[in-house]
Amino acid sequence: MKYKIHNKKILITGGSDGLGLSLIEILLEKKNKITCLDIDESKSEYFNDKGVIFHKIDLRNIENIKKLSYSINFGDFDLIINCAGYEIGSFFKEVPFEEFQNNFNCNFFSHIFIIKEHIIKKNYDNKTKILNMTSDTAFRSIPTRSSYCASKSAFQSFSESMRLELKNFNIDVVTVLPPKLDTNFFKKIEYFGKLKIDKIPYSDSRPFYPREKFAKKIINEVEQNSLFISVFNVTKFFLLINFIFPKLADNLVEKLSTWKKLKK
Repeated sequence: MKYKIHNKKILITGGSDGLGLSLIEILLEKKNKITCLDIDESKSEYFNDKGVIFHKIDLRNIENIKKLSYSINFGDFDLIINCAGYEIGSFFKEVPFEEFQNNFNCNFFSHIFIIKEHIIKKNYDNKTKILNMTSDTAFRSIPTRSSYCASKSAFQSFSESMRLELKNFNIDVVTVLPPKLDTNFFKKIEYFGKLKIDKIPYSDSRPFYPREKFAKKIINEVEQNSLFISVFNVTKFFLLINFIFPKLADNLVEKLSTWKKLKK
């Protein structure tokens, strides 16, 4: 049976920009009631005009989401979209440990807390869906992106466990692997150490995929009860190479890495 996303209560993290914002705009057209959690309040007035409930929150601090749980019943939502996340660019030894933790808190643990609260408090008679944005880097990590890749790998593994664990509790866990989207994500990468000093630019030769197009794809496939949403591109072919010929994949990643341009 088709899952119609209309007049539902929806929670989305990271909805002030990029893919999250595109999803909100589509969901508003379908008369849904949306709550957005984001550190960026630049869209808060726009959201207020549209009837979106906005909470400014820094998900890098888990205590913030714990405090918010006293005023928000996470069990009330019909659809939860865990979209918030950011990337750190640095050699592992140059990332302050606290920043590594912050990256995991935002990309992984804050979403885990929300999911747990939803499971504990939800009415099991109601069908709900949880959308988790992971990444192709969950399957193949790259140099100088260890915290981001590790957090997405953890989120991917967690999502697979929950998909099977919760299917008998009227909860669908949907894994979403976005392609390279035309958003500000790459402009917001936080650099540390030599990559910051030498201003080594992020290098990714993949073409951009329109975020509005992918947002529509997500909504359409969720309504069709898909549990895994992605698009086929050259990255998927590379992941296959990585699985079968890991040494060859290592050589390709190293050859294409911009961190080799660091000043001696």
